[in-house]
Amino acid sequence: MKKLGVALGGGGMRGAAHIGVLQVLSEHQIHINSISGTSAGSIFAALYASGVSPWEMEKIALRISPRDYLDYNWWGFFRHLLGCPVLDKEVKFEGFIKGDRLMSLMKKLTNGKSIQDSRIPIAIVACDINSGTKVVFSNRRSSSPQKPNAIWVENACLYEAVRASCSIPGVFVPFHFRGMQLVDGGVSEIVPVIEQRTIGVDYILAVNLGSTQYNTAVQGVIPVISRSLEILEYGTTVLAEDFFAQMIVSPKIEEAALDDVGQIGKLIRNGRRAMKERMNQLMMELEL
Repeated sequence: MKKLGVALGGGGMRGAAHIGVLQVLSEHQIHINSISGTSAGSIFAALYASGVSPWEMEKIALRISPRDYLDYNWWGFFRHLLGCPVLDKEVKFEGFIKGDRLMSLMKKLTNGKSIQDSRIPIAIVACDINSGTKVVFSNRRSSSPQKPNAIWVENACLYEAVRASCSIPGVFVPFHFRGMQLVDGGVSEIVPVIEQRTIGVDYILAVNLGSTQYNTAVQGVIPVISRSLEILEYGTTVLAEDFFAQMIVSPKIEEAALDDVGQIGKLIRNGRRAMKERMNQLMMELEL
């Protein structure tokens, strides 16, 4: 059997579809040799690598509420808006969501495990907005020579990697880590297929939650920022997937706001449906 690497892409709340994909792979006893994730995909990659089953992920997702992972930075916003100085220093507004609750939640769900504690090779992608450099949190060194435009971090916690990778610019406050200012991995790579190749697998399954067209209007600052970034990122994602991935699964899912937990069940079902449609092909190509 070929070594399988699964790359889970970003997509905000739509990332719940990854749960359905992982459930179908598990039901068919498909062994995942390595996993990578960007943004929302990093959440489920970290949970899987820390030993949380896809069915336990579903239970967690269905009982979660927005207040468990969203902590709005209203005080910072109003201080910036009013121009109120703090100790004679300019008040800098870096994002609408602080990100502390998300990090605390992931720390609890992964039992505070480090990248090195992961049960399989993992890679989580973020971006240092100061330098524009891709940052890869991984327990496996790249099998290719280190490139100057990528930093590989081996000593960090899974919850730190997720916090960094989910920091949508303008929406989340960037994650300050070891002198870097880290933002959403989608700025560098929305579906992390390249990392699977550098880790070293025979077959890459990419799960892309993006879209080439949109049927719903967006309203509000956060949805507009998220949609804009997704449109910009989609083109580069397609090129990387075509070059590196052997299979691309694209669940047919609609827009879902970051706090729209009512859509989670439907998103999981759509992920299951998309993966089931490709299972025969996958098993044949993996030579099962």
